[in-house]
Parts: sequence; C-alpha cells; structure tokens
Amino acid sequence: MKTVLPDLVHKENRLKVGILLFVAGAALYLAPNHFHLFSPHFLPLSPVDRAVPFIPQTIWLYVSEYFYLIVIYLSYRDMANLNRFIYAFVALQAVCVLVFWLWPTVIARDSFPAPPTLDSLTSIVLTALRRADTPANCFPSFHVASVYLSCFLLSGEGRWKFRFFLLWATAIAVSTLTTKQHYFADVLSGFILAVALYYAFRSARIKSAAATAASAIASQQML
Repeated sequence: MKTVLPDLVHKENRLKVGILLFVAGAALYLAPNHFHLFSPHFLPLSPVDRAVPFIPQTIWLYVSEYFYLIVIYLSYRDMANLNRFIYAFVALQAVCVLVFWLWPTVIARDSFPAPPTLDSLTSIVLTALRRADTPANCFPSFHVASVYLSCFLLSGEGRWKFRFFLLWATAIAVSTLTTKQHYFADVLSGFILAVALYYAFRSARIKSAAATAASAIASQQML
C-alpha cells in the first residue's frame, strides 16, 4: 500500500517553501556543528582516505552544492515529485541531525592547511568555509546525501537532466574527500542513506491538502 502524503508545495508557494526549507535546514545543521552534547570523536582512516590527496582547489566543487540545491529545486516540474523531495529532505535532515547530536564525529582538518602557493581567492573561500563549517558533522555526510537524494527523486523527469545532476552530485561527493571535509565512511553512508530515502519516498502518493481535509471531514461525519 502506497503512503499518502498531503501536498506541501505547489507552483504558487514553491519559492517560499524552498527558502524556508533551506534556511531551516542550515540552522538545524549548524547547531550540532558548533555545539555538542557529547565529545566528538575521530573515525579511523580507511585506505581510501589515505590514498586521496588534499586538493584545495576542489573547494569550488564542494561549495557548488549550495548552488546545486537551488538549481535542482527549481528544476522540478512535477509538483508531486517536488513534494516527495520535500518530505524526503526533511526525513534526511532529521536522521542526520539526530546522529550529529548523539554521536558527533570530527575529522583532523587542521592537518591539511592551505598551501602558501594557493591563489588568494581560493584561499579566502577555503578559510571562510572552515570558519563557518567546523570539522564536526562528519558521519553521515549530509552534503553527499542531499545532492544524491535530490538527484534520484528527479530521475523520472528526463534522462539528460538526471545524468547532468548525477555527474554534478558525484563531483561534489568526490570533493568532500579531496577537501578533507569528510571520511570515505561519511561519503558511503551518505550515499546509502540517499538510496534508502529515495526508495522510501519515490512511490508516495501526494494528495492535495484540500482533498485530504475533505476526506477527514467525511470520515468524521460517518462516525
């Protein structure tokens, strides 16, 4: 039996809902990123973590995630799909933030300082990001999970659109390793979480709020 969910977003309010979603998401992410209920701990480095070099120039790919989420949000044409994305994104945020609060992890990012030969603009962006986003909130990677989840839920709206965003999402995922923002375990767990939530929400039936309210009233009248 398919899950039935009321529609939260439509063409008239998609911009307002999008702004609210991403502002609330940023606040929920940054709270456990800067404040901890328990002492954060380091994860063991995998062979992948040791093999991947620090490439500070890929910070541009990493920060492109913020632009990516705006572009892909506006790329949804099917309002039912967009609603599924909203529900899935909220679920993703809930799972990640719960883990961040209860089992905080950090990465030894200070071991990879910006090289003195790095161009000034890239150095400014890297420094600004590291000041705003502490080395915490590693596992699972919300960065990776959010870009893949939004891409997977868009897959039914065109092959080339999906391929474009999948390539971009993969570049962002790789950049989390080359910027030493995440462990490989974070990336893998973020990808798995995105797949799980995609399958959880992809077939959800979206029902208009008015229809849902009318159905509830009808049910009460029958009692």
